[in-house]
Amino acid sequence: MDALRPLVVVTNIPTPYRVPLFNLLDRRLRTAGWELEVVFGSRGNRRRRWRIPPEAYGFRHHFLEGRNVRLARERIVNTYGGLTRRLKEREPAGIICTGYSAGTMAAARYARRAGIPLAIWSGTTESVQERAWWRRRQRRWLVGKSNAFLAYGTEARRYLVALGAPAERVFIAWNTVDTSRFDRLAGAHTPDRYEPLRLLTVGYLERRKRVDTAIRAVAAAVEQELDVVLDIAGEGSERAALEGLARDCGVADRVRFLGYQDYDALQAAYAGAHAFLFTTGRDIWGLVLVEAMAAGLPCLSSIRAGATRDLVLEGETGYAVDFDDTDAVVERLARLRRDPGRIEYMGNEARNRIRDHFTLDHSGRGWVKLVREW
Repeated sequence: MDALRPLVVVTNIPTPYRVPLFNLLDRRLRTAGWELEVVFGSRGNRRRRWRIPPEAYGFRHHFLEGRNVRLARERIVNTYGGLTRRLKEREPAGIICTGYSAGTMAAARYARRAGIPLAIWSGTTESVQERAWWRRRQRRWLVGKSNAFLAYGTEARRYLVALGAPAERVFIAWNTVDTSRFDRLAGAHTPDRYEPLRLLTVGYLERRKRVDTAIRAVAAAVEQELDVVLDIAGEGSERAALEGLARDCGVADRVRFLGYQDYDALQAAYAGAHAFLFTTGRDIWGLVLVEAMAAGLPCLSSIRAGATRDLVLEGETGYAVDFDDTDAVVERLARLRRDPGRIEYMGNEARNRIRDHFTLDHSGRGWVKLVREW
């Protein structure tokens, strides 16, 4: 049997949604002749509250001592200190890096000197292009130095091609989570005549997530005598302002702030909801949309999220909406509230779409296709 070739994946920090992917990839890539090692830029940063137990890592991994530098309220970059030294120690036969970070720059220089292939794994889309000219030039340079690419979805693939990536070298590895954790939930059910329509949104309470639009939609729905309530799961700098908005809109008794929820608590939140609102004003993908659909919830999903185009089938699994258009949002909520069978039907279709196309298994197929080309 031929020896396995070492493959190094360089990414920023471990997360509870990436660790299961890497566990699956460790097994899948071996069948293609590669041995995985994941190099993390650091063990975490201040924005991430989760804790991952050591026994969760079923793959070879290494932690660098990189620093996390905050450039803006929602932008933290990792320095990837010591990456070149680790690559020299490991002597990989191929490298895959997330995004266009300092780590990718260092890996590109190493790959060029070592004469090995480099791939970029990215979810960046046209809608969130970098404004700085030098960053745009850096991205084009990195794309030119890479010989293969992994895209989160259709929109990310389009952006990579726009940067100069050959279309035939861009493989889609769907950005997803361990959907089995949510697939086992009971799914959406139609509220009875005395029960309000229970809405849920999940995410950081930051301005970019536009949770304010969900609160405004609830207020407008109540004005039209729709019986709706909203649970908001998450923490962030905008929480106090959002609580004030709920009071000002007269719906403080219909909006509940759950705070930070770990994975177990999130499953309970999904299980108690009738429909999900993904309100983001800008997201390269949107893993909470994957979770909600896997949990069997019909979703109103922002047109400004990269995942919406791939996951949402209009009127079947959910609705693609502009949350700044409150009237349109309320009209969709009214459809759900007034059609007794629509919630359950759409929830089942949402769950089936994730099962059929967007599991970790489907993501792993894209990775295997890429490395088989090397």
